[in-house]
Amino acid sequence: MTRHGHTLNLTAPIAFMLLAAAPVSAATAAATPAPQATPRGAPDAVAAARAGTEAPFNVLGREDAPLAMVEFSDMQCPYCRVYALQTFPQLKRAYIDTGKLHYAAVSFPLPMHAYAFPAAVAARCAGEQGRFWEFRDAVFADQAQLASDPYDALAGKLGLDVAKFRTCRRDIRQDAYVREDLAMARRDGIASTPSFMLGRVVDGEFQAETFSGAKSFDEISAKIDALLATGK
Repeated sequence: MTRHGHTLNLTAPIAFMLLAAAPVSAATAAATPAPQATPRGAPDAVAAARAGTEAPFNVLGREDAPLAMVEFSDMQCPYCRVYALQTFPQLKRAYIDTGKLHYAAVSFPLPMHAYAFPAAVAARCAGEQGRFWEFRDAVFADQAQLASDPYDALAGKLGLDVAKFRTCRRDIRQDAYVREDLAMARRDGIASTPSFMLGRVVDGEFQAETFSGAKSFDEISAKIDALLATGK
């Protein structure tokens, strides 16, 4: 599978979300030759696929964590806002920061939300300056103002290079990357937001449960704890 300038050889249909969900910048991808394919089944394909570059901007946690989780969200979705601002910080403290969970956040802008797609592009561009997570929180916090195109102002508040950010937002390759994420997620059965895949990589396959809705921290932590307890 070729993804944003990198060639990956993975058996899991959704593994790209954790292993290559956040490609290098459009300029870098255009100028950098694709590395050799990563070994089949390697759970640490991020490092191999992006050798010599920064870590993927929308991935958190140890690459050798026992569990992996992929979040699919729409920045205009009110339930995604609740999850991102209330539930996710608790999950991060309890499981990501403690090395138990490798986590990826993937934009899944729904067609019924007119402002979700530009928000997804803006978040990618903030990520290319190393502020994906902070920008995502700022967009969710300012969700009621998305119709006013607040992204440059939010970028300025976060100390980003606004001119570079604005240029990135106009780059049609960023739109293509978001559309590619959408298409791949749909092929794996994702249809609503927020949705999640939680499981572990076994023999190169991401064996995961898919669930949807604004689940509470207690509901998600119960799923994580049950998986951790089984150890398989």
